[in-house]
Amino acid sequence: MMHGLAKAPMSTKRAGFMLGLMTLIYVLNYIDRQIITILQEPIKHEFGLADWQLGVLTGAAISLFYTAASLPIARWIDRGVNRVKLIASITALWSLLTALCGLSQSFIQFVIGRMGVGVAEAGFAPAAHSLLSDMFPERRRPMAMALLALGIPSGIMLGLSIGGTVAQWYNWRVALFIVGLPGLLVALIYYLVAREPERGASEHYPIATADGPEGLIAAMKILVRRPAYVQVLLATGTSALVSTGMLAWTPSFLIRAHGLTLQEAGIGLGIVTGIAGLLGTSLGGWQATKFGAKGMYAMLPIPIVALGLTIPTFITTLFIADGTTALWVSIIPISMTYVWSAPSIALVQNLAPVRIRATASAIYMIIANVVGMAAGPMFTGILSDILTRRLGSEAEGLRWAMTITAALMVWAMVHWTLAMRKLRAAQDRGELVVAA
Repeated sequence: MMHGLAKAPMSTKRAGFMLGLMTLIYVLNYIDRQIITILQEPIKHEFGLADWQLGVLTGAAISLFYTAASLPIARWIDRGVNRVKLIASITALWSLLTALCGLSQSFIQFVIGRMGVGVAEAGFAPAAHSLLSDMFPERRRPMAMALLALGIPSGIMLGLSIGGTVAQWYNWRVALFIVGLPGLLVALIYYLVAREPERGASEHYPIATADGPEGLIAAMKILVRRPAYVQVLLATGTSALVSTGMLAWTPSFLIRAHGLTLQEAGIGLGIVTGIAGLLGTSLGGWQATKFGAKGMYAMLPIPIVALGLTIPTFITTLFIADGTTALWVSIIPISMTYVWSAPSIALVQNLAPVRIRATASAIYMIIANVVGMAAGPMFTGILSDILTRRLGSEAEGLRWAMTITAALMVWAMVHWTLAMRKLRAAQDRGELVVAA
């Protein structure tokens, strides 16, 4: 077992091996995080919940506590904690808590369990992004981030497929046991074989060996003085709000509007999300690597176009009469919602000084989770409750709530465009966008 610091840039072979393990952990992360979306109908009926309460379970319960824990953990990471040991520990913790959620006897108990999952998951992205930035040089960083991000659609695909099938044949409690417990074994393997790289080992410029700025406020001041970083955060928040608000409710829509069973919705949407996520994330990483050589701004035109295509294509799927056809057509808009992910993560890491990269990543993930995972499903759920009372149908109320949510993607496009302009202006002025 090796946890000492690498004294030189990590070899390509070792870096690739560690990236593969972290991607597997990210798969488990998203299985545990997203499985509730396919289980929410039986959970709703067992506990007698309203749609806004389902929005709390699928979003706010995990996201708000994820937010509360993210920055303290990120500052701990930036101050030199062993990131490999941290990832192994929190992976074991969130996996155990996911399984324990299957023992919940009330809505409150379930919410408390999901809060714990949120706290445990809060440290993964800052630690993983910081690790990858030390393992891969700037020119290879977007693709490394894209490969890590493939854990998101893979986790969603497996979570929906396994969750829907197990809940159909057994119940939702067994589904949580089955997806939670394997994480304990993966955490142990990662702890035994992964190695901590030296901070800043992949950079082509000298890196100060001193600690980063003292305190969270000092670190945040450095970041907010970078207009492009701020715009990337705003763009991420609005993109996540709309994307999560749409996708979190798609299983329920297929069940309510088209009469699909849990298994049909879970397996079908799992396959579709997996294919779409792999396509969108790979496109985002490839184009960022290819065009990013011209400058950071060049990573963004294709994601902006992709988000624009999301609006008409997603709304179209909501009004297709046949559920199976709607499911397969949704590959197009779902894939478009993944294109911005890898470029945005790479930009955050490239714009942040080495010693506060975990903090920069934590702020990014807080925005994505609070505005996206927490507010997104809740916003659509509240709209669904309001429109259901007006229209007299749960299916129609949800259909129009998701339509309104999709239209808000224009807001995200505005912020991505502003981020692109800020990056281009900084480059034209000859500023060092990535600072040591």
